[in-house]
Amino acid sequence: MTKNIILPAPQLSQLKSVNVDLNMTGRHYAFLATSEGQIPEEVVLSIVKDLMVEDANKLTLTELRYVFTLIKINSLENEYNVSVVCNYYDEKKKGPCKTVNVIPVSLSDSDLNKCPNDYKVPEIEFYYEKDKQKVYSVMPPTVDMEIGLIKLFTLERNKTIEEVMKDETEKFNYSICVSLLHLIDKDGKRLIQNLSDIDSLLKYLDLNPYMKIKQLLQYQEEVSSFGIQNKIYECNCKECGGKLRYRIPLLHGLVS
Repeated sequence: MTKNIILPAPQLSQLKSVNVDLNMTGRHYAFLATSEGQIPEEVVLSIVKDLMVEDANKLTLTELRYVFTLIKINSLENEYNVSVVCNYYDEKKKGPCKTVNVIPVSLSDSDLNKCPNDYKVPEIEFYYEKDKQKVYSVMPPTVDMEIGLIKLFTLERNKTIEEVMKDETEKFNYSICVSLLHLIDKDGKRLIQNLSDIDSLLKYLDLNPYMKIKQLLQYQEEVSSFGIQNKIYECNCKECGGKLRYRIPLLHGLVS
């Protein structure tokens, strides 16, 4: 049976609300069990496509996470355990601790930040060519656009997205590219029409002044703040006492 779900930020959404069957089947669990090494967002999207009446490709990444969290709560129950590996240096072991800490969590601990009814989508004047600029709305891209960007970085850099995020330069470049995906003009045309290579995206750093880039990143952070905000958990390692700080991964707890 499908349930109608109002999305957290209708002003920033193509769909406003969606009809979803919140019950994952055994086939979905089988798919999850063999999904190691795949992009988590792509795995989740494939499942949501099966369970959602509307075109799931039109969801934003934030909306996908919101819908999937509801599916997880309904299909998995609210409470489960997360395994966190401690990487603190251990004097006794003369190296990383590597102790596995099993910690109980509740999916319902995630906070839902709904968009105010009077919220106005931010706008920015942005240079799209040398000496040519126009006004763009800052709207979240669709989830398939974000997955496409993740694939671009992992393939072109020959790294996992986790490795990209550990490199400060690459992390910044990725953030810039994500922010560019958010720009859409009054005719509904995105600034970024295709994702061919990273350098073609980073050229906008040369076309626009620093303050313009900073403003875009701030607007991107603002529009991305609506939806599920995963609680940050903190605890001490049971072996070395090191402080562990983490969020629940998207797929964690579904296959054990």
